Amino acid sequence: MISSRELVIQTIKRQATFKVPKGELVLDDEVIQKALTCKTIGFEERSEFAHSLGLDIISLSPKYLHDQGEVSIELESMNVEAWTKKTSLFSFVLLDGAFELGMRVFGFEEFLSMIMEDPEDTLEFVERVERLNMETASKLADLGVNGIIIADDVAYQDGLIIRHQLFRELFLPSLERQVRAVSQKNMIPFFHSDGNYLSIMEDVIDAGFKGIHCIDKNCGVSLEELAPYSKKICLWGHLDIEDLKASREEAGLNQLVGQMKETTDFKGFILGTNSGLFTGMDLHGLRNIYQTIDDKSIERQ
Repeated sequence: MISSRELVIQTIKRQATFKVPKGELVLDDEVIQKALTCKTIGFEERSEFAHSLGLDIISLSPKYLHDQGEVSIELESMNVEAWTKKTSLFSFVLLDGAFELGMRVFGFEEFLSMIMEDPEDTLEFVERVERLNMETASKLADLGVNGIIIADDVAYQDGLIIRHQLFRELFLPSLERQVRAVSQKNMIPFFHSDGNYLSIMEDVIDAGFKGIHCIDKNCGVSLEELAPYSKKICLWGHLDIEDLKASREEAGLNQLVGQMKETTDFKGFILGTNSGLFTGMDLHGLRNIYQTIDDKSIERQ
């Protein structure tokens, strides 16, 4: 039996695997507290919860500190070495891209105004974020982290927030350089964005990203829409709140799992929710989906 870490690596390479790997972008503390009936959450509790769900991936998020446009990252609270040395899970760390971080540092409207009216200041900020991410990725590689997710919510329900040309001119070159730096450290680069990002899929692939997270059919991004790209990039996500509710009924569960198998053949595909796990989400429904996917994977052997 191969480890979860090796299972994820084989999946990203589109090799034959004995099951579909599972991963969640976020494991909210309140969800873990309720599931384990515990008061405090540390590495042991988070690890117990992840293994109880049958997850193959742990995704860690550092703390960002920013003051007047100056940004720093604090890594200590993630217990990175505990995850990389004490578990066989594939470890991702989520780093904000310049677009995502710019909206948080400056505010949505102010940052969009900067992009439209002051490309020099925008590029200066993009390059600062790039340096920070590269320095952080280098530290994480030394700690044994397996992959980096660059999170840039560049899209909304109907398409990109900014014009495609502006994305290519101001943000894409920096993303390409970050992907090269991550890859040179023997880590696997993934991209995350909410919304309908289909218009930049070729850009994401050409930049060297090996996977993409968030497959939100409510925004027009479905497994069917991503099928033309699925031999070039690993797909991760797909499940939403309504899927979890529907999976409580056998008919809904079978329809959901059948559709995933038909569109992916369970190759180059990591199963999980689009959002991560937060209070109010149906863990029972999620467990039903996870178990059924495991059973279908066994049938395929």
